[in-house]
Amino acid sequence: MKKRLSIKNDLLLLILLLVIGLLIPLGYQLFHRTAGNTVTITIDGELWRTLPLSTDTTIDIPGRGGTNTLCIKNGQASITEADCPDKLCVHQVSIQHNGESLVCLPHKVIVKVTANASDRDLDGIAK
Repeated sequence: MKKRLSIKNDLLLLILLLVIGLLIPLGYQLFHRTAGNTVTITIDGELWRTLPLSTDTTIDIPGRGGTNTLCIKNGQASITEADCPDKLCVHQVSIQHNGESLVCLPHKVIVKVTANASDRDLDGIAK
């Protein structure tokens, strides 16, 4: 009976540690995200254009073998149209935080949100 209770307690401890281990990175992602202010567009690994997130715009991106339409609206960027076969890039959620990206693999297009160096988090002394 005592061994059964010990196994049950060990299992509960393992589950608790697993839940805590999953919540810490999730909490960090939710509370320490910084808003980006620009979008960088690369085609086949080469920088094609940089656009501000503050200006609503729609632009066609001539990728390798096809075209993607990028829409920036209300500080968020999304790919609204693409002529690639799978259209996975169109179904991705809008991006607005530093480091988030949209990817179209068939066209070798990457759209990534970045923050200018002046807007990045600085320590208390540097401010």
